[in-house]
Amino acid sequence: MDRRTVIAVILCLLFLVFYQPLLRMAGFGKYLEPSRRPTPAAVDTTHADSLARVQSAAESARAAGGPAAHAPAVFAPLPIAAAAGALEKTSSIETPLYRATFTNRGARLLSVELKRYVSAHGVSSAGGKPRRVKPGHAVPPGDRVVLAGGPLFGVDLGSSAGLRPLDGLVYAVAESADATGQDAALTFTARDSSGLAVRQTWRVRPGTYALDLDVQVDGVPAAWRLNDYSLTVRSWPPFTETDRRTDERQVRATTLVGTNLHRDQAAGLLKGPRAYDGNAMWAAVQSRYFIGAVAVDQAVGRGAVSHGEQRPLAEDMVRALGPNEKPVTNVAVSSLVVGLPGAEHPVQRFLLYFGPSDFPRLSSLGHELGRSVDLGWNWIRPISELLLRLLVWVHMVVRNYGLAILVLATLVRVLLYPLNAASLRSMRAMQKLQPEIERVRAKYKNDSQAMNAALMALYKEHKVNPAGGCLPVLLQMPILMGLYQVLLNAIELRQAPFALWIDDLSAPDTLFHVSGFPIHLMPVLMAGSGFLQQKLTPMNPQQAPTQYMMNAFMLVLFYNLPSGLVMYWTVMNLLSAWQQWRVLRQDEPAVVVVPDEGGSKKRKR
Repeated sequence: MDRRTVIAVILCLLFLVFYQPLLRMAGFGKYLEPSRRPTPAAVDTTHADSLARVQSAAESARAAGGPAAHAPAVFAPLPIAAAAGALEKTSSIETPLYRATFTNRGARLLSVELKRYVSAHGVSSAGGKPRRVKPGHAVPPGDRVVLAGGPLFGVDLGSSAGLRPLDGLVYAVAESADATGQDAALTFTARDSSGLAVRQTWRVRPGTYALDLDVQVDGVPAAWRLNDYSLTVRSWPPFTETDRRTDERQVRATTLVGTNLHRDQAAGLLKGPRAYDGNAMWAAVQSRYFIGAVAVDQAVGRGAVSHGEQRPLAEDMVRALGPNEKPVTNVAVSSLVVGLPGAEHPVQRFLLYFGPSDFPRLSSLGHELGRSVDLGWNWIRPISELLLRLLVWVHMVVRNYGLAILVLATLVRVLLYPLNAASLRSMRAMQKLQPEIERVRAKYKNDSQAMNAALMALYKEHKVNPAGGCLPVLLQMPILMGLYQVLLNAIELRQAPFALWIDDLSAPDTLFHVSGFPIHLMPVLMAGSGFLQQKLTPMNPQQAPTQYMMNAFMLVLFYNLPSGLVMYWTVMNLLSAWQQWRVLRQDEPAVVVVPDEGGSKKRKR
């Protein structure tokens, strides 16, 4: 296999890895969504005036002479009466890791404040740079990441088009603490004149971001014709990260139904909901580094429904927008649908998690929640998980994730050294044999069978494997793709500084702006390292333009990617160039300089 074929194979593999992110960045994400039969949209469960707002939008469109806005299927609310004179009040559960705030109206979870994670747009941020806090230390209020999705979580009767919100039901609240005085549980209880009784009990899991939720539903009138209910999680505005636009593109609803993992981008869900029937394990909403999820513990999951919403931003968020940005945000909504409990087992149990998309934390909770962290295709995930653990272990030694990336890149290059050396020697042998190959092709240009036979005989005579330069490259591609996923999505790199101007390995390394265009130095250094590697790679001079084009393609592709990922690729290029220099230097025959009769010197090999 010649050098041109190797380049073509590498470009194809890069295309397979990057084509979905590139399409989404270009605004063509809708073409990635599989065609499904549309499911009638559900009512917004967060506002009791949903029907009025939908009807008002339709009437406004008709009055303007345009086509009527598409109104989702809306059902009349259940005959649930709020307690007379009941006032809305908030309650909270607070632990060393987070503070969760609830409202008694609808027993909704309003927000979760993460005490150990710094928001990029906190009150102490300056010049787009967040406040620096040592890992594991509490962040001052005002600078913390706050997940608030208006609300984040709620329980409602019914599902999908038949959803019946319980946001008008006012619950009685009872709080309890453990022996040390720490919050331990929060119980919401409501009873309606129709006979409906609902109880939700939230319990703390010490040392984690997880909460246990017990749900008891009794006395649902047969006339309502309901046999299931929904537990709904909602995403939050993407204003926690320095690289806000990348974070916004990754807002999605994720569900695990049976063994099938479904990821639906919020922008795609605006075009229509997605429904998945089957044994639902959990439903979640995610940004790049944080997740809100509800998982079945003791219940019968019947399916999951995801849809999208668009909501206006708060005034403080609007001030952080750049030019030409709309003051709205896409919201992903994901509902776990479970069957109503029977009389013999009225209590059903669930696990709630609102916190970092930390693979070890999520995996330790069970329910296959670790699969929510995007570490690549299923066949790459084992490699990605191993590399992530190795990265964390190296960081424990060097105490800097930038240095950990350098060490990891070196370890990977050492591991792949035999494969790369074999590939280089094979390419070098093919390069030396190229004149003979061209001679055979010219001699048998009108007889392909004779040409192939002569070429195979030539390869056998010189003990050259034509595929020797390609196979080692293909064998190491899973490792490189796994590392790409780890360095792109690992929360360990979030706001992690390295040195000099690189103060966040999870974001592009912006030096300054020129007319609003960001200038990133690391991608330029990466392109330079790629050029150096190409200069040391054995190749036919006719193939040089193709190599330069590939290097330019990589520069464009990596320009807006996180600096940690670009730095890794740069180091790999430099190590590859060094290895190629060593291998080719060892491969060259010795040069002996001897004087001739006239006193001048000649070089002999």
